[in-house]
Amino acid sequence: MSWEWLISIGLFVGVAGYTPGPNNIIAMTIGFNYGYRKVLPHLFGVLVGFPVMLLLIGFVLRPLMEHYTTAFWVLKSISILYILYLAWRIAAAPVDEALLPAERTPPITFWQSVAFQWINPKAWVGALTTVTVYMIPEHFRMSLLIAVFLSMLSIAGAISMWALIGRQIKRFLSHPKQVRVFNITMAGLLLVAVGMML
Repeated sequence: MSWEWLISIGLFVGVAGYTPGPNNIIAMTIGFNYGYRKVLPHLFGVLVGFPVMLLLIGFVLRPLMEHYTTAFWVLKSISILYILYLAWRIAAAPVDEALLPAERTPPITFWQSVAFQWINPKAWVGALTTVTVYMIPEHFRMSLLIAVFLSMLSIAGAISMWALIGRQIKRFLSHPKQVRVFNITMAGLLLVAVGMML
């Protein structure tokens, strides 16, 4: 494996990880509404969910995907329905500061975040591109493992960054109406980000 390949895959997973997408928008929204600590279940969920997805696509699904194209239409339909639900949860999140922290539950849990990767169009695009474009056939296993490691680094940095940005925005938006507008905007951006991937 060459340095050129490492730089190429590193740039790809970096751009894929840090650009706006469902995982980052969710992180920013949770950071804004609940603080960084509440983002950790989502962060760890993505850190588990995406690498597992990437490995399964690389080792198991890649040969099957060529024969069962109908499954992608089913997956896409389920994805759209779940993302609509998630956008609604974000838009309808409580904005009353009088609510106790224990009563303010983030819109996604660890296991939901793990499962969400399988219906996240950006995750599918990233995983499929990694497996079909960036793998070295003669070193397939090693190149896939390196891609998984680099993806995890990118995910950890990106979700943390977006969550902290959300937390900083909170300083300027303190009125419940402003928070409601922010949540509705983030829900809309989630739908736009998904629409661009479909």
